[in-house]
Amino acid sequence: MKTIDFNEILGLIQAGQPVLCIDVREAYRQASMDAGGWKIPYNEISRHAELLLPFRDCVAVVCCLRPLGSQRTVIAFGALRKLGFTDVRELKNGIYQGWIQKVGRIVKLPVVAQSVGI
Repeated sequence: MKTIDFNEILGLIQAGQPVLCIDVREAYRQASMDAGGWKIPYNEISRHAELLLPFRDCVAVVCCLRPLGSQRTVIAFGALRKLGFTDVRELKNGIYQGWIQKVGRIVKLPVVAQSVGI
């Protein structure tokens, strides 16, 4: 699975390319540390297909607390690929080390449509 770091995400946004970050941790873990992005647990991705399908041409970033290769991101990656997403990447170094420690708690992981909630 390809990875992407915070600088690459910020660069894509500055270039006007839509980025969809998905926090794939379980709901109780998402509540303990909100770094932004859509909150869709890894095992519920296919259940939210209607919501996700319009964004399958975006760069999709699966995010977990673990630095790399968590089972959650692997499962989420596979589910997004089955939905037709062609560019799915894993957040390098995870949510805390790879995002919060780099950009702070105020800058949230991006979502292509901030107004849509799950």
